[in-house]
Amino acid sequence: MPVLGALGFLVLMSVLSFVTHQLEEIEDRLESRLDYQPPEAAPVAKGDGEPVFTTTHAHTIYVPIYSHVFAKGGTPVLLEATLSIRNTDPEHSISISAIDYYDSKGKKIDEYIDGVVELGPLESSEVLVKSRDVRGGTGANFLVTWNAKQAVHRPIVQAVMVGNEAVLDISFLSNGQPLVSRVNPVK
Repeated sequence: MPVLGALGFLVLMSVLSFVTHQLEEIEDRLESRLDYQPPEAAPVAKGDGEPVFTTTHAHTIYVPIYSHVFAKGGTPVLLEATLSIRNTDPEHSISISAIDYYDSKGKKIDEYIDGVVELGPLESSEVLVKSRDVRGGTGANFLVTWNAKQAVHRPIVQAVMVGNEAVLDISFLSNGQPLVSRVNPVK
């Protein structure tokens, strides 16, 4: 009987080892799919100074971003921001030609693509600003320039900021605003 118990124990340990190994492989595959991947831009062809695509509709969207916010009487809480660009058109592609990051003083501090990112119907892309990147400040923003070869549904551009400090967890959404027209000053 002791031999049978020892054999059962060995079989149980082998099964547990196999299941553990399989779960680790599944977790590794999931993590590789979930890791942040920056948008890949197709290079813009240099010719006679003309872009390789023609557009009938081009727009810029302003998106507020916060590298940190203040809490508990002025203590900064660092935030990580994910800029999400979503093509809402179920039939047509859009092109993203610029994703520029500006600081609180309005100075451009980064260009997240060099070329054009094509987003197919209902496709999305993200840009990540890590929590330790505080260059932007509390008044940072993105200007996202997009265009299409035909009339399309307007894309949704948003930023999600998340952060935590000790027992304080913060998360909020910032919606992009299309820059439609300039307002003339009142005289």
